[in-house]
Amino acid sequence: MERKPEKDSSSNVIDFSTIVKKAYDKGLNEQELTVEKLMEDLKADLKSLVIG
Repeated sequence: MERKPEKDSSSNVIDFSTIVKKAYDKGLNEQELTVEKLMEDLKADLKSLVIG
């Protein structure tokens, strides 16, 4: 059986931290941002982390 090379878990932690920081900064800086829009963006970023 072949195994896919797994992404280093430390890089996943760094990527996750970056995604959370980006969402936090966006929430602080955008005046007309809704919770729904922020959640959509966060979900899309997290899916790309899992898929990528």
